Amino acid sequence: MSNAQKQDLPVNSDAAQGSSRQAELNAQRAEIIHPDGTREEVQIHQERMWSGVLPRPEDFGKYGEIVPDAPERILRMAEQEQQHRIKLESQMVPADVLAGKRGQWLGAAISLLALSLAAIVSILGGPWQVSVALVGVPVLSVARSLVSAWRSKG
Repeated sequence: MSNAQKQDLPVNSDAAQGSSRQAELNAQRAEIIHPDGTREEVQIHQERMWSGVLPRPEDFGKYGEIVPDAPERILRMAEQEQQHRIKLESQMVPADVLAGKRGQWLGAAISLLALSLAAIVSILGGPWQVSVALVGVPVLSVARSLVSAWRSKG
């Protein structure tokens, strides 16, 4: 290879926007001279990705050169963030389970009320359309729940 030129492309980093994803893009241009004397210009692209709360290992030590205790502070920050996430998840999971149970009990109560009202209307000799409408409420709500659960899995 001759006439190799290295061209650094700008770093495409989302870190400034609050994301922990970082990318480095590099491109190199080179000219290949084949044995028959023909020349071919090629461009090689390289992309390196790094994702996480901590900087890349190569950069981690450089923070200590600028601020002596920076690596320890960065590690402490990452540990605190992890503890915060664990705490939030330990509060969210029981709350979600409780909300799910509450929704099931409410759905069962509405269904039982509709079925009871349908039976009372039928016993009192009311129009059959009212009984069908009252029975249709729980049946259609259960059908809708099953369809939406099936769609969310697929």
